[in-house]
Amino acid sequence: MTYRKYTFISPLTFLIAVLAFMLTFTEINCNGQQLDTITGIELVRGYEQDFDITNENNVEQKKVERSDPNIFALNAFIAGILGLVLFLLKKMRNNYQLIGIIAVIGFVCLIAMMIDLQSKMTTAQNESGGKLNIDLNVEIKMKIGFWLAVGSFFVAAV
Repeated sequence: MTYRKYTFISPLTFLIAVLAFMLTFTEINCNGQQLDTITGIELVRGYEQDFDITNENNVEQKKVERSDPNIFALNAFIAGILGLVLFLLKKMRNNYQLIGIIAVIGFVCLIAMMIDLQSKMTTAQNESGGKLNIDLNVEIKMKIGFWLAVGSFFVAAV
C-alpha cells in the first residue's frame, strides 16, 4: 500500500489548483505591449474588459463589455472544488479512481480553455480584417496561475 504514504498529495494539489485561480491566468499583448491581464476567477465569473484600444476616453460612449464565463474554466474550477470536497468526506477519501477522473477532467478543461481562448483571439483578428489599416499582433499568453493549476491537476491525476 504505497498510496498511504502520499495521501496528503491529492488534497494539496486540488487546493493549489483552486488557489491558482486567484492568480493571473492570461495576459493580452498587442505588438509586445501588455494590454490586460485576466485571473482565473475572472474567467470563471465572466471577464470585464478594462482597456480601450481606440484611446477614446469619452466616458459617455464607452460601454463596458462583459464576456460570459468561460465554460472550460468554470468546469475546471468546479473539478478543483469537487476534488477538495471528496477529501472532506471520509467515505470518498480513498476512492482514488474517482479522484483521478476529476483531476483529469480539470486538466482537460484547462487545456481546452487555452485552445478556446487562442482560437477566439484568432477569430477576432480575422473578423476585424480590413477595419484597421495597421497590423496589430494581438496575442494571449498563458501565465503562472494557469500553469500552476494545470500542473496541480496533472499531479492529482497521476
